[in-house]
Amino acid sequence: MQDARSVASASIAKTFKRFPELDPSSIDAGDLEPRDASLARAIDHSVRRRWLTLAAMIEHASNRPFVTLEPTVGASLLVGTSQLLLFDRLPDHAIIDCAVEWTRHGGKRPRATGFVNAVLRKVVKLRGSLEETGELGNEKHLPRSDGSWWHLTEDVFKSVAPQVGFSKKVWARIEKQLGAQIAQTFALNAIAEPPLIVTGETLPQSVTPHETPKFGVLPSGVEIQPFLKESPQLHVQDPTSGVSLTLLRSIEQTPHRILDLCAGRGTKTKQLRALFPDAMIGATEPNDARRASLQEIAKEFDVTVYAPNKEGPTEPFDLVVADVPCSNSGVFARRPEAKYRYDEKHITSLVELQQTIIRDGVAVLNPNGHFLYATCSIDREENGSQIAWMQSKRKLSLVDQSATLPSGAPTSDPATWHDGGFAALLQRKA
Repeated sequence: MQDARSVASASIAKTFKRFPELDPSSIDAGDLEPRDASLARAIDHSVRRRWLTLAAMIEHASNRPFVTLEPTVGASLLVGTSQLLLFDRLPDHAIIDCAVEWTRHGGKRPRATGFVNAVLRKVVKLRGSLEETGELGNEKHLPRSDGSWWHLTEDVFKSVAPQVGFSKKVWARIEKQLGAQIAQTFALNAIAEPPLIVTGETLPQSVTPHETPKFGVLPSGVEIQPFLKESPQLHVQDPTSGVSLTLLRSIEQTPHRILDLCAGRGTKTKQLRALFPDAMIGATEPNDARRASLQEIAKEFDVTVYAPNKEGPTEPFDLVVADVPCSNSGVFARRPEAKYRYDEKHITSLVELQQTIIRDGVAVLNPNGHFLYATCSIDREENGSQIAWMQSKRKLSLVDQSATLPSGAPTSDPATWHDGGFAALLQRKA
């Protein structure tokens, strides 16, 4: 019978060599009891969220480049260090003993047990004191997602980047895009645990109202799937994501035919049906799993689902909605693994994909029809630059737009939380 730490260590070991390409999905907790499964997922999540922060601590404690570590040893140290630094009420000796034992038996690296033991004991000595405040840029300060700060006994962090879990290249891009001051606010948002936010016409009393009308925050610890099963009128959505549809108020003539490109699991599709009850609504989604979910709602909401790479709609649309794949830079708190891929090469490939989707959408857009473009990104190349390209190359005119930076930090009121994102409504010239 495996325990939570062993399951987490095995999961991280499998992904160690794939970094920075980390899987966004949570680990398979297998046959663990619910409490142990929850701990395994929490450990795995904390490692993925603060991979580079933990790596900097391990590198300092071991006096070895982190990337040279064997996957089993690296995973054991990541899991152990995350518990020592980011978790409370877990005895140090138990954490270290479990890491050593998993290295010996689960990881089958008995010769590395002394090294793992020594490094983790050094991490304990580095911790210093846990304080309520700290400073970004201070080499001895390590921020945590609950708002507390470790004041370390030695200088560890050479820059803000590893202090908050970013690579140097990614952090340089963020500072260039946002400026140093706003970038630091952005960094604290990225290490916070975001609240689960739902929306609907009516909210149950168990949901705390968000500052945005018709949105609410679920209580901490609530399992989302059982909750949604009991409240099917609600769906998970951040207020920033919902902003894009508010731009549709600028359309003077009600659209009769609507196409939802990249529809995902159909959240926006259902909202479009509520906004335009008499319209014909079509939807596409290239991902098989998400399209299956889309198919489930199609009959209930009278939506036509078009399969990719097959015969699609033959008549043009009055409104095309494109919530395109993006860098997720506005939702690093929800998608922590995305920040490791956020570089120039990745952005370039995304921009090309986005333009392909835009071209496909405009091709089926009526003269004077409207095109709604949306991302969960704060990057200019995915947002403002794409709008400029649509205006110059696709002959679309800008009607309205909205850009939102992430709002929320480790100690913020969940009712004020907003993801970052962008949306623009354009119109095809007749």
